[in-house]
Amino acid sequence: MKPVERAGALDFAKAALRNAGFNVSRTCTSRESCFDFAARKEETLVFVKVTRNIRDVSRSDAVELKTVADCFSCSSLIVSDVNGEESLSSDTIYSRYGTHVVTSKTLEDMVHGTHPLIEATPGGYYVRTDGSKIRERRHELELSIGKLASMVGVSRRALYGYEKDMTRVSVTAAYQLAETLGVPIVKSINVLENNIDNNGAPKINDHPNNKSHNVGNHFLRHVLEKLGKFGWDVYATNRSPFDFAAFRPRARLRLIGGVVEEREEGATDRVEEIASLGKVIKAKPVLLGREVAGNRGVTFLSIDDLEKMPHSQKLETLLK
Repeated sequence: MKPVERAGALDFAKAALRNAGFNVSRTCTSRESCFDFAARKEETLVFVKVTRNIRDVSRSDAVELKTVADCFSCSSLIVSDVNGEESLSSDTIYSRYGTHVVTSKTLEDMVHGTHPLIEATPGGYYVRTDGSKIRERRHELELSIGKLASMVGVSRRALYGYEKDMTRVSVTAAYQLAETLGVPIVKSINVLENNIDNNGAPKINDHPNNKSHNVGNHFLRHVLEKLGKFGWDVYATNRSPFDFAAFRPRARLRLIGGVVEEREEGATDRVEEIASLGKVIKAKPVLLGREVAGNRGVTFLSIDDLEKMPHSQKLETLLK
């Protein structure tokens, strides 16, 4: 993959979101990250990874991207136009290790309200149908399940599943159903839709990364243990500008934090990325270790500062 090609795709994705009214964070370049940027419009928040070829996204990055998004109860999205030597189609949602994938054109359509209709899976192409509409129209036409199933060319069990929204519908079967019933039955798929928890509680309290003893960095592990004793829910990230996210639902607080090493190269860029992400995610940025000059809006704490705090209230007061 040529850097220029990826840079162009990245610029296109960010411009499409900005033009649709999204607030877009800085691109994350200070170190390897499972996402490139975060974008938000009102209650819609999404972490985005852009790549020219979907095969360049590893399993670990795809899984981590989805997990980070789950941590903030929001969406994750990979934007790619190619799978190997094959071009991806617009109006179709693909998947990479469980993370949604769309083309640049599909993203542009989505942010302006035109969402895809088709899902590509290893088993074929499917659509989401409105089961209640199928059932209501069948009753209007005075057709039994068996009769309609025969007319469409599917089993009674399959049609029952369609009406109960229990079974995926192939593109062919959906077309036959719509033709037979004479009404549109396919629903668009909004992969940007999410339900942000306004209390800041993460979805993944039982995720392994939520356990501080799994963290290799001694200093970071100590920080997470301290926050845990304060009653915060903590999650350590593997590949992102911030090293951890922490949540205090009762105080309606969420933070993203990083440990700044004494001789860390690119520390200023990483701090600026964390600050930018904090504004979009609506999380307080906190840095522990040495202070990096010139970054307003970021709370800096030394390990001694954290150690001297007797309880969470002191930290919460500092963050508000």
